Amino acid sequence: MARLRVSCGRRLPALGRATTTILRRCIRLPVASDPPATERAFAGAGARRGARCLSIDLEVGRGSGRIHQLAGVAGDSGDTVVFPPGALGEALERLDRLADSAAFLVGHNLIAFDLAHLRALQPNLRLLEKPAIDTLRINPLAFPRNPYHHLVKHYQDGQLLGNRRNDPLLDAELALRLFADQQDRLKAMQESSPDLLIAWHWLTTRDGSVSGLNGFFMAVRRTDLPNDVDAKGALARLLDGAACRQASAEVIAQVAAKATPNAWPLAHALAWLAVAGGNSVLPPWVRYQFPEPGWMIDALRDTACDDPICVWCRREHDALIQLKHWFGPHYSFRPEPADPVSGQFLQQGTQSWTPTF
Repeated sequence: MARLRVSCGRRLPALGRATTTILRRCIRLPVASDPPATERAFAGAGARRGARCLSIDLEVGRGSGRIHQLAGVAGDSGDTVVFPPGALGEALERLDRLADSAAFLVGHNLIAFDLAHLRALQPNLRLLEKPAIDTLRINPLAFPRNPYHHLVKHYQDGQLLGNRRNDPLLDAELALRLFADQQDRLKAMQESSPDLLIAWHWLTTRDGSVSGLNGFFMAVRRTDLPNDVDAKGALARLLDGAACRQASAEVIAQVAAKATPNAWPLAHALAWLAVAGGNSVLPPWVRYQFPEPGWMIDALRDTACDDPICVWCRREHDALIQLKHWFGPHYSFRPEPADPVSGQFLQQGTQSWTPTF
């Protein structure tokens, strides 16, 4: 296939070996047994040069919704499309041609923002049919613990920490760098927490959208999409002793239903549960875009059940156990005053709710 250096825009200026390494660090995917067409494209990409992906970023007017700037960077060759200069229509044609050789698209807030604006402006773009990977959605999975990834504004809107001026080319390059770091982190987590990766692989592909995440997790885990039995088993092991037994069974049953809206929220909830107990929090944008993780965590941890064999509720919602845990084994509640009927210490009765950490 002809090189696209001229027709698709300028080359990256003087980026040096470091940036070239970043661009080529992206995905390396295994060939799965009898994979679908999308996974075959991913696998073929990784074997030859590097990421056959296209990183896209747009700058859009807040009031007008017009695309003022755009950039695309090919992950394998470094070829770019930049607008302005030129006309927007011509830039979109060049972007579409550059995407033809890409196995998938990547970007930060790509799904809800960039692709949505491109689809509204030109719904016939071929690149809209490509699998997409959104680094904004992956980041709370790969980097749930404080300190978070240094390129992402965790406590704000989750956007990239670029410079102060609008620069879509820089943001597209940063998205590639972030994507490579996310892949490296998840590969390390595959060794230490394989059940988490099984759960995330299954949960993030439940919505049936045209997503590149199945191929991405196949690369990280070096195996196919887990079946329902294996995925539910992994979820049960992750929540065992870390959440209410009854609530865990209910949540797993909900996400096992087809076309469930709760799969991504549970993925983000699991990421936080894996690091709970320190100073790590769910990103504000997650609570805005996916409000369900909040009530999931409340149901899983903060609402006591009456099951006598529920380890979490019997431990975390027992006021006396929590008192001794936080203040020492010799502490107890004052014996007086006591309830005249049950004999329970009234001070203990006021502690029916205990915070979970």
